[in-house]
Amino acid sequence: MPGSSFRSYILLMVAMAGILTGGCSVVRITMNAPLAPDDVAFIVSGQTTLADVTDKLGSPDSITDASSGFVATYRFLDLQYSRVNFGWLARPWSPVDPDLILSRTGLGTDALEVLYDSNGVVTQHGFLRHLAGSHFTPYPF
Repeated sequence: MPGSSFRSYILLMVAMAGILTGGCSVVRITMNAPLAPDDVAFIVSGQTTLADVTDKLGSPDSITDASSGFVATYRFLDLQYSRVNFGWLARPWSPVDPDLILSRTGLGTDALEVLYDSNGVVTQHGFLRHLAGSHFTPYPF
């Protein structure tokens, strides 16, 4: 029967796809609430105060002294980590557990820095973005 061979072929392809993706993992990591330019559009240099910013964004992660006041820093992170372990396929035949991993992370936090004068009024603000590394990092190579 021609229909049963087609179903067997499809079943074989689905089983192979399941075996090949068994070594894959995708994880989403979020630290603090990610901030966008729209979230800080209310900040106006020379008018917005520390109280206004903390009412909208919450307390900063750190406050440090600056030459003309202080800097409040809001750190956040939103990334997706994915990895493929090609060594997973060799486990049934290999006496060792080889890890042949391709991964993409881009670890590093983004930040919003708000510079205040000594009276607590915003003078400047801006985003600091971490630099994205290479797209794939073969490990252990």
